[in-house]
Amino acid sequence: MSRSRQFMAWACALPLIGAMICGKPASASTPSLTWNGAKRLGVHCLLDPDTLPDRRRLQASLCERVRKLAADKAPIPVVVLSPGDPGLIAQDTAVLLFHGHVQPGEGGRGPLLVFSLRAFRATAAPSELFGAAPRAVALPAGGGSPPFDTALNAALAETLPWRSPRVP
Repeated sequence: MSRSRQFMAWACALPLIGAMICGKPASASTPSLTWNGAKRLGVHCLLDPDTLPDRRRLQASLCERVRKLAADKAPIPVVVLSPGDPGLIAQDTAVLLFHGHVQPGEGGRGPLLVFSLRAFRATAAPSELFGAAPRAVALPAGGGSPPFDTALNAALAETLPWRSPRVP
């Protein structure tokens, strides 16, 4: 290879090498198929363990809090879907699955709520294997607290496209 061709090859390669070394990781620009054509978002919640006192009331209040925060800036209606609701598998519905587990408190601390969020759509090809990273907060009294809202908003930002930061 001639000297001029070597120089040109290096001149073209250096910006690319520099971008690989100094640049930030690229984000995926292809939207998840879960959201393609969705006309509403259903929120479905499960709280464990079954033996938790007043579990159904707490599950309902947490689910309503998830619905309320997910509805912020949502371009589609956000509704709570109960077990067995046909909306869970409706063609036009994406579902936000909230799974929480209450662990008993230790060392004088109150109970801990460990939760995760994941988007699901029965009629879409499985495009998301994992949801937001699991989070743990003190069990919120009455279904809401500032630490719970902060953790939930962070999980929603990882899950919902309208809550994710825009990448230029």
